[in-house]
Amino acid sequence: MAYKKIEIKRPRGINLDLSPYAMPNEMWSEGDNVTFRQARTNVAQGYSEVYNTQYDSGSNPIDDTTLVGHPMIAIPFTDFSSNYWFYANATDIYRIGSDGVHTKVTRNDGAGTPTYTTYTGDYDNGWTSSLFNGALIFNNTEDVPQFLNDPSGSFSDLTAWPSNERCGVIRPFKNFLLALDIHDKNTSDSFPTKVVWSDTAPLGGVPASWNTGDPAVQAGYNILPDTQGRIVDGKSLNDTFFIYKNDAVWAMQFIGGSLVFSFRKVFSDGSGILAKDCVTEFEGKHFVVGVDDVYIHDGTAKKSIITNQMRKALYSQMNPDHTDKVKCVHDSKNREVVIHYPSVDSPTGESDKVVIYNYESDSWTKRDVNRIAFIGVGHVQREVGEPEGWDSDSGTWDGDGSFWGEESYNPSRNDLLYVKHGDANNTSGLFLGESGLSINGVTYKPFVERIGLDFEDDKGYKYINAIYPHFEGEGTVNIYVGTEERQGGGLTWSQPQEFVIGEDYKATFRESGRYIGIKMESKTDNIWALTGYSVEYSYEGRQ
Repeated sequence: MAYKKIEIKRPRGINLDLSPYAMPNEMWSEGDNVTFRQARTNVAQGYSEVYNTQYDSGSNPIDDTTLVGHPMIAIPFTDFSSNYWFYANATDIYRIGSDGVHTKVTRNDGAGTPTYTTYTGDYDNGWTSSLFNGALIFNNTEDVPQFLNDPSGSFSDLTAWPSNERCGVIRPFKNFLLALDIHDKNTSDSFPTKVVWSDTAPLGGVPASWNTGDPAVQAGYNILPDTQGRIVDGKSLNDTFFIYKNDAVWAMQFIGGSLVFSFRKVFSDGSGILAKDCVTEFEGKHFVVGVDDVYIHDGTAKKSIITNQMRKALYSQMNPDHTDKVKCVHDSKNREVVIHYPSVDSPTGESDKVVIYNYESDSWTKRDVNRIAFIGVGHVQREVGEPEGWDSDSGTWDGDGSFWGEESYNPSRNDLLYVKHGDANNTSGLFLGESGLSINGVTYKPFVERIGLDFEDDKGYKYINAIYPHFEGEGTVNIYVGTEERQGGGLTWSQPQEFVIGEDYKATFRESGRYIGIKMESKTDNIWALTGYSVEYSYEGRQ
């Protein structure tokens, strides 16, 4: 019997939107917990606890110096000699450094034994944060915005902020701070389309005035009422600040003079933005999770990057009661943008799913997480103690992912820090991404599959003799072949054939069908990468 062979090179991306019977062979029709970096299909690494932060409310009460209680956000900050993370829960803000000590830095009276004034927001209010002029800004919509410019100090109410006003987010642009989505705490009056900007800030400080009625300063405001949507967030790109409503996008530019800023509508097609922290910058563009689409733009033109790949799957899986908890983050080290979101299986709103866009390969993938509220990017101290040195490194040469010549401050280090919120019955804390093959000790099974292969012939029956996978790495993978009589008729999967990477070169089968499926699934907890595979088959006949 003469066998044919078809080789599928560099399989990439999971496409859940298109029919698998109409997709290119190199696309996967399903998969989980994999990445598509370096033109390969790779096992995705998990995340593990750092900074001694795991908190179990059932057995360990919150201690201000050693544990964290249900954090919502974590932001990196450096004085260029040491690295810190500042994280916040509903009532307090904490600092943690390389020594692993957790210190409460909530606003206080500064006395020897300080009296703290705790915050009044909750998980639904959330926190947002920005860096401005050497200061760290935190805002939760319920309290006066907070700032800190000395990492060894504590947070304070933002200077000159109007005591009765609150804002949805506060963001930096040039030498100004911009407050978006204003409401009056005392009267409950809401101004969801109002933009307020501060006076210019002094070098190394925060603005000294927010008085929009004082002609001696540059503080001012504008209303963007052209569409019904409210302002959700904003972010600068080059010399323009983009204001994102939930149904439009506006551009704000500095012009000086009495007007200070000009405003123009850029996009009004209803896309806007879905939630706070749903925009990030990469390669001179904004990546935006919109109300019903994920798109990129350069300030002039925009295009969808998820349509006909994972758009339907993403938006149909989001929990409609918690779309305000969706966020995205740029993982520049891996050339990816990560979107984390609560699915319909997450009733309390913490993220349990992630979709990832790799902009080098223009591919999408997905993976599981557990009760994540935020993902930060910055230098994470893997081992408590400073500096991280050769003698203290417990990793092996082949398996250690740390950097050669690592120092306490390294601007090239961009780790992902997962912030697990949890609840009264679940642990919470801070976790290093791209670490290990478990989600904080819970293992998972990476897999990819492709159904609907017909090898350019949707009439003949194919007899599958062997699969030749091209693996790198180690471990054992289960390989399956599926067969189907007609499109959408349902696959019948073979028994798994074990493939030991580094020892085997093919997996043998005796399966036949008009449409063929291929599935590869980790059997052991190991790192591997698939660069392609070949299918050896013959025709059984045509019907």
